[in-house]
Formats: sequence, C-alpha cells, structure tokens
Amino acid sequence: MTNGRREGPSDGPTMAESQLSELQNMRVLLEEARGLSRNLTYHRRARLEGRIGEALEDVDRQIEELRATRS
Repeated sequence: MTNGRREGPSDGPTMAESQLSELQNMRVLLEEARGLSRNLTYHRRARLEGRIGEALEDVDRQIEELRATRS
C-alpha cells in the first residue's frame, strides 16, 4: 500500500550521492587514522601511513569518478 506519493529520484539522495557521502566520510576517518598513527613506533608508523596513503588515493579517485559521472 502506498501513501499516494510516487517513489523516484526526488524521494531522497541518489545512489551516487550516497556513495559520495560514504567515501567522504571514509576519507575523514582515514585522515584521523593518519593522525593517530603518529604515536606508533617508527617502522609501524611508516608501514601504516603508507597503507593509509594508498587508501586515501583510492578514495580520492573514486570521489572524482563519482563527481565526473554526476556532471
């Protein structure tokens, strides 16, 4: 049973907007992890920062791809 409203694009955020929001939130969390990693010993910190850097690059690439498809 419906309430008389049609479901469609105006009913809420699109899939791309939702993905973009999730990626932006992930980026914030990765930046926070990078800051927290500074308390680790040098060799662990270097390895973790490398992985975080790779993840940030991947998230940035995905954000740019989503933005490009929205245009």
